[in-house]
Amino acid sequence: MKYFSFLLIAGCLSILAVSCKKKTAADTAKPSITFVEPEAGSTVYLSTDPEVHVEFTTTDDRALHSLNVLLIKNTNDTLMNQTPDVDNLTVYSFHEHAIPTGITVSTPFRVIVTARDQYGNTEQQTVNFFVEP
Repeated sequence: MKYFSFLLIAGCLSILAVSCKKKTAADTAKPSITFVEPEAGSTVYLSTDPEVHVEFTTTDDRALHSLNVLLIKNTNDTLMNQTPDVDNLTVYSFHEHAIPTGITVSTPFRVIVTARDQYGNTEQQTVNFFVEP
């Protein structure tokens, strides 16, 4: 009987110890996006380099969940639509190139990056720039 009482008390203490663990605070911090290129308001000259470079790093203090990268010419011509696998990463560096065609005059472009973490916090950044022949 003493052995049974000992097991009962030990079991109750184990359950109590596990249930009293400090709960993790909710994550309210958005992911961070740091652009390298293109720079906002800059002009890419295709005569110098025929490619548009999209380079940035996104981070999250706990874990990223998803990432979407769009490169748009004018207002509706999507040249890049990528969703790299960033699930459970805390840091992800992106560097891709696109070769735009049909550029005869200064043309507005934009890069839109949307990063979401495991807790649903979302950050979106847009960089507007121009491309010239």
